[in-house]
Amino acid sequence: KDLDLVLWGATGFTGKLAVAYLLGDQSSIYSFKCSGPAAPSGLKWAVCGRNKQKLESLNAGVEIIVCDADDKVGIEKFVKRAKVVAGFAGPFVKYSDFVVEACCNHGTHWVDITGEVAWSRWCSDRWNHKAIANGACIVNHCGYDSIPSDLGTLFAVNTLRSRVSSPIRSVINYQIGLGGFSGGSLQTGLAGETHPVNLSNGVDPDDLFLVGGEPRGGPREEDRYLTNAYFDSELGEWIGPFGMANINSRVVRRSNMLLEYGQQFGYREVQVCLNEKQARKAEALALQPTPPEVLKKLIEAGKLPKPGEGPSPSLRSKSRFLSLIVATNEAGNSVAVTVNGGECGYEETAKMCVEAALSLVYESSTCANSKGGFLTPSSCMGTTLINRLHLTGIKFSVLSDPEPKPAKELGRDAILAFRQQVAKL
Repeated sequence: KDLDLVLWGATGFTGKLAVAYLLGDQSSIYSFKCSGPAAPSGLKWAVCGRNKQKLESLNAGVEIIVCDADDKVGIEKFVKRAKVVAGFAGPFVKYSDFVVEACCNHGTHWVDITGEVAWSRWCSDRWNHKAIANGACIVNHCGYDSIPSDLGTLFAVNTLRSRVSSPIRSVINYQIGLGGFSGGSLQTGLAGETHPVNLSNGVDPDDLFLVGGEPRGGPREEDRYLTNAYFDSELGEWIGPFGMANINSRVVRRSNMLLEYGQQFGYREVQVCLNEKQARKAEALALQPTPPEVLKKLIEAGKLPKPGEGPSPSLRSKSRFLSLIVATNEAGNSVAVTVNGGECGYEETAKMCVEAALSLVYESSTCANSKGGFLTPSSCMGTTLINRLHLTGIKFSVLSDPEPKPAKELGRDAILAFRQQVAKL
């Protein structure tokens, strides 16, 4: 293989940010500082997409590969040459299916930024046996969906286990700081209508445990996604439903299946809101989501971003994220950790996916599992990727205090400090 890395979908909104991150192009990144090119000097990489002119306009100074999403011959040709392909072309069910199949066939690792859990399951059902046989690690959900949730949970679990030997009973992830959406993300949300996923008979695409991790005895009330708003007196914050919980929760549950956090492990993800009004708005949206036909009209009217468009530089420059993760074991011991960084939906997502790819290019021997199959960020790259991200500015921290405090009290302090930091931007 003569290429270490190929960026598939390099001219999309997030793909361009991935190129900028690899080049160390600060002019395109507003929420964190680039310390230089993320691409090591010896990295052999290429940009790939369907429009040669757009690829050339990236001025990446690397090989350009022109290929359409339905060009199976062209896809096979570049996948054979690559150690890792990083996918930024969504909706993935529409634009990346043949690429993942080719990676499974040719022993090429794949990472992506998809939030399409049903598509991930469909790919696994069709090609997991080939991926294992050929040593291809297929790691979906390597952006904001779901690295802070998945690796943050692994970090919390490892921290608690280092203190007390007891199975992990529950994790709750309090999310704060998600900014605007891109046109590509909206198209992904609409793709279910135009490109339905054909799961095996009897498989519900909305299954809480679609990609694994169901506890003994089946789903419990605690496993359901939050749909109501409430005031958390321990945190001193209004809590509401989180829009990405149905993605991240299922990825974390698969990691539990693969890494065995605990037989009765439960995971819940919620949003920390500014006030009761925002929490009630999140509640209303969770109970009655915006119909697809309304979203389409808003996109056509220019009130929502079209494909290739996304949050403005000014919005991204003031956006930061915090994931406060509280883990509790069966003995009742708890720990609070945080994952935090810059604008999470696009800029940090590009970084997360690129660093996931570079983990497999340069550090596969230290990854938790680089032997092949459909894996999660935690079960594949694990602490290797946590360390890479921490060094590049996405900080993983254990909350502590000179005077012992309950985990959620430490979390309350962390949220307050985060709000004060963002207010200064």
